[in-house]
Amino acid sequence: MRILLVEDDRNLAKALTAVLSKHNYILDVSTDGEMGWEMINIISYDLVLLDVMLPKLDGISLCRRLRDNNLQVPVMLMTAKDSMTDKLIGLDSGADDYLVKPFEIQELLARIRVLSRRLTEKSTAILSCGSVRLNSQMREISYNGKVLPFSRKEYLLIELFIRHPCRVFSRSDIVDHLWTLDKLPTEDTVKSHIRRIRNKLKEVGAEDLIETLYGHGYRINPRFLENSLSTSSLSLAQSKELNESIAQIWQNIQEGVFKHLDILEETTIGLQSRILDQNQIKAAQKSAHQLAGTVATFGFEAASYIAKAIEVLLQNQPLLINLDSLSQLVRTLRLELEKSPGDLANQETQTDVLFSWSDLPLTDSGEIRVLAIDDDATILILLKQILENVGIKVATLENPTQIWQILETVAPNLLILDINMPEINGLEICRTVRNTEKWSWLPILILTVQSDRQTVQQVFASGADDYLTKPIVPEELSTQVLNRIKRSQRLPKI
Repeated sequence: MRILLVEDDRNLAKALTAVLSKHNYILDVSTDGEMGWEMINIISYDLVLLDVMLPKLDGISLCRRLRDNNLQVPVMLMTAKDSMTDKLIGLDSGADDYLVKPFEIQELLARIRVLSRRLTEKSTAILSCGSVRLNSQMREISYNGKVLPFSRKEYLLIELFIRHPCRVFSRSDIVDHLWTLDKLPTEDTVKSHIRRIRNKLKEVGAEDLIETLYGHGYRINPRFLENSLSTSSLSLAQSKELNESIAQIWQNIQEGVFKHLDILEETTIGLQSRILDQNQIKAAQKSAHQLAGTVATFGFEAASYIAKAIEVLLQNQPLLINLDSLSQLVRTLRLELEKSPGDLANQETQTDVLFSWSDLPLTDSGEIRVLAIDDDATILILLKQILENVGIKVATLENPTQIWQILETVAPNLLILDINMPEINGLEICRTVRNTEKWSWLPILILTVQSDRQTVQQVFASGADDYLTKPIVPEELSTQVLNRIKRSQRLPKI
């Protein structure tokens, strides 16, 4: 399989070239969009891995140009932009898949395998998803050999999901794909079709074929893809070999990574001395952006979140940048990156078992909302990034005195409070919320740097459900939030 990688981050390109070559893929690299366009016109590729933020011609424009010229090579977009709007723009440009940086090598390899299978599936009339089989010539859908009685529109809905097993479709996406402009239905019509499909599947024991991602849309339940993936998934020995090779690649690109870190440290010093120009700040933004997209691939997830926070801070005007926060983040970033990648490679990863979309608790509105209050904007950026990464909507507030207006507006499922804030601290707010009839049920987590016995006693005495220590660990935060919301749903709300 021949792949074109269009990526201007040379460190990431070097790492991906080494990994994919070990898996028998032939990889060419282009460092800008125009060069990528020229290479695609010369060479016949099986897949294009396409970064979105590229010099000369950005990834979205290149993808559109390919489709406008009827070039149907599969395209996987890679970008640090992870909002649903960004994903829809990418997929609407003609991309086949969308991978958010930072990503794990295992996920990239799995997605490449899915796209390669899709190439062969397009040449056959039979599509399968677990025990569900779709015969496009007979226009029949069967489960364990039993043909199921679906209407034409129900058949088209299932076909849409099976042909795009890794894609999430909102109700408006489904309308765009399956209805003509003169017969546009309401979104409730789509919900009714999904419900009828599930009822028919339930009769044969496959009611969860279509999974709801609350606040986003529908997709094929990954459980039904497991059988398809099992023949090509990596064995334990292969996984160990892959981890060892990733650690070796890290050694090879480490010098380039730390050059980016040096730029961030020099920028921090320059800002403190007021001697930097706008070009130097933009260079620092680019370094932070590339670090965020690269280092998590090698196990440095915390460093990736920190780099993203640094990038956001540097997007402010120079006079508005919080230098204390920036200095602290850059120092912490160096400490994270100086950890041993070998240890990280040999650790048993927790992300495989920490979270799946099915873990999201059900709420009345169909989405999970968290309100985070902290006078440190950097912490709020990190909280928002981490939780929205797992499908949780986050509202943030720096001024704690405005809590009552925001509570009414946001109606959160959980409240996160910093313990030390000006004017009113988190423990005082917690006590007040607990004594307010309308919000007494609300789960509350306290953020604190100190975890000594006295502080912990004060946290629980104030009525908080639990506490999290700074610096924030992404996996711990996500798990705590989800578990607390699930527990609160077992209690009656006043």
